[in-house]
Amino acid sequence: MIRRLLTLCLAVGLAAQAGEAPFTGRFLGTGRACYGMLAVRTKTISWLTSFSQCQALPYELVERTDSSGRLRITWRFTRSIPACRYQLISLTHDGGSDQDIGWNVTGYGSEQSYLADRSAGYPADAPDALSCYLVRDSGKAPR
Repeated sequence: MIRRLLTLCLAVGLAAQAGEAPFTGRFLGTGRACYGMLAVRTKTISWLTSFSQCQALPYELVERTDSSGRLRITWRFTRSIPACRYQLISLTHDGGSDQDIGWNVTGYGSEQSYLADRSAGYPADAPDALSCYLVRDSGKAPR
């Protein structure tokens, strides 16, 4: 079952990756656990917070959905480092007209946590998941 879901996720990700330009943007997080920065570049992602330092990690696209203005993009890091607590991250936008606010990022410590969260409708309540509200860094267009 999990193998089938992983295959489906990869197929969806590859199809989306082939048809769309890579998403890039820079976002700021606030609060004790979320204070820091998320930078999505064409080949690497950095997510730096008080408790995890995912610095310039290469990634692959797992999922990209954009329906009714609500955006969800999930990436899997293709390399791991000890300072980074996450294997996958999902970035979402609430669909509001203001592209500077309404962003959220969730980090998953394992593939199983991501798949369980996805099956449950993304409540991000796994013990190895962290969800943070973000604001777009001025002048850094996200889409």
